[in-house]
Amino acid sequence: MCGLSGFVDSNGVTPAADQVLRRMNRRLSHRGPDAEGYFDQGIAHLGHRRLSVIDLESSLQPMATRDERYTLVFNGEVYNFRQLREELQARGRQFRTRGDTEVVLQAIAEWGDASLNKLQGMFSFACWDTDMQTLFAARDHVGVKPFHYYWDGKLFAFASELKALLEHPGISREIDLDALGLYLECQYIPTPLTIYKNIHKLPAGHALKLKKGELEIWPYWTLDYRQKPSWSESESLEKLDGELRRSVESMLVADVPLGAFVSGGIDSSVVAALMTDITGKPIDTFNLGFLHDDKSHDTHQSEHEEAASVARHIGSRHHPLMVTPSDVLGAFDEWVDVFDEPFGDQAALPTMLLSRLTRKEVTVALTGEGADELFSGYANYRKRVREERITGVLGGSLSPLRALVPHMPALWQKDRIVKAIGLPQSQRYATIPNLFDRSTHTALFSDALLAEQRTHIADYAEAFFDRCNSASYLEKIMNVDMRLWLPDDLLTKVDRATMAYSLEARVPYLDHKFIEFVAQLQPNLKQNGKTTKYLLKKLAEKYLPHNIIYRPKQGFVMPLTQWLEGGLKPRMEHALSAGGLARRGLFRDGALMRVLDEHRRGRSNHAGRLWALTVLELWFERYAPDFSLN
Repeated sequence: MCGLSGFVDSNGVTPAADQVLRRMNRRLSHRGPDAEGYFDQGIAHLGHRRLSVIDLESSLQPMATRDERYTLVFNGEVYNFRQLREELQARGRQFRTRGDTEVVLQAIAEWGDASLNKLQGMFSFACWDTDMQTLFAARDHVGVKPFHYYWDGKLFAFASELKALLEHPGISREIDLDALGLYLECQYIPTPLTIYKNIHKLPAGHALKLKKGELEIWPYWTLDYRQKPSWSESESLEKLDGELRRSVESMLVADVPLGAFVSGGIDSSVVAALMTDITGKPIDTFNLGFLHDDKSHDTHQSEHEEAASVARHIGSRHHPLMVTPSDVLGAFDEWVDVFDEPFGDQAALPTMLLSRLTRKEVTVALTGEGADELFSGYANYRKRVREERITGVLGGSLSPLRALVPHMPALWQKDRIVKAIGLPQSQRYATIPNLFDRSTHTALFSDALLAEQRTHIADYAEAFFDRCNSASYLEKIMNVDMRLWLPDDLLTKVDRATMAYSLEARVPYLDHKFIEFVAQLQPNLKQNGKTTKYLLKKLAEKYLPHNIIYRPKQGFVMPLTQWLEGGLKPRMEHALSAGGLARRGLFRDGALMRVLDEHRRGRSNHAGRLWALTVLELWFERYAPDFSLN
């Protein structure tokens, strides 16, 4: 796992370009502490920070082909690199290293853009073609690895993280107020936006090419739900076992120690059990729980004990980390250095602490992200499918009720089913989570901020709903989350929190071949009556105790309500005060204090909202202290 940075300046006007590149690259030292490398040739400048995982002594980057036509900087792991190496050798390609970087480089040299159809893994990369003066870049199928870029028609710059891009003097720091409004809706900023108006995220499963002053971006992978083989449940279960085992086994390739995050739920527990079964020896597992400062109470005791139970069952070397509120609040100061745009997922703080612990023992950790979005793991899906049986009829194109909804009393219109009746099907599901619903914006946001809101999260959700070719409403809304919530929240959280401590996280459920297999499964094997993750739980019965598999699902959430009245209280109060967010012209006079007052009086639990607002002001203080719309 590594960090990328670089730029192509077609006018060649970047002063001291080599020094700018070095400043950019060194801002990513946490992503790659083992080595740094540079390529400066004419208008092209590429930088790389390396975390050595495979082929430790070689595979230094930037890496060039023998004829020096192609030069690559690469972040991630390609798990089928050994098979690809054999295929390329059969075509006459010669190799100097044992790692996957040179395989990607030679694949690009051999197949060009079509090389993307060969790669299986998590990655982002940029490759400079000296002969054609062209930059080719791509991001993996589901967005496990990040790729940010800036383009103004002359200067193209890219980096794994925003902080590196901001080191280039030619890049504007103008804040995108539309992105800011979206953050307030859903606690993250959806792709392709970033907090900066002129910097973008390359979408998952997309590639780009910069050639002769023109930038082209295109999707190279789409997920097809239409093929539904007539497998029986037992056949589907057998195939699921084989496909997940294949994915996990492919991710055990490393020349450094590996382990696994184990939460106590089935997603990560099945991965850890498969790792143990495949390797035939104990693995290292890692888990985190919360204590009060007096060590008297674990607020996640059940989950913590379940993780320990899984570890005992599979015989792992278990490393539990019990943290106090002061431990977590101490890491709060690192937040805006790790997440360099507003990011409000509260679980990121404990994930950072867990990553710091894990890195002391291993360099690579496998995780369970993605299973909920693939196998219908959220109870929310079952509720929405049940509601759609009603709203699909009452809100159908021929139903007179649909036109009546805007004329109903305001209180009625707040009801989720009534609201859904008044919308077309593609707009009824707007992904998770929901901080400040669109209906609250007029009362909360200032006129200046409202005037800049071009889009809402529902617009993004609708686009992904419409692009999904499944006939199943369940699969369509899961696809929405896989395209929004998963890459822009969950995977961003894991990537930044782990790479902050030079830990590589691998996600077996998000191997794109495994995703393609799951897309073929019948929807009732994902959600069967009240049973979520139906087929995955059937598989888990082969590896885990029954009580682990069928216990109620628990989310990993910090005890925010208590902490906002404890160690976070001074920060929160300052963030919402006249000296904090209230002076920035984003909110109506008194709106923030009303939110705080409702929370304190117990009228509504606004803990998540207050956390997101606190994080936002912390970000402003670090990156844009003078920002104001007033």
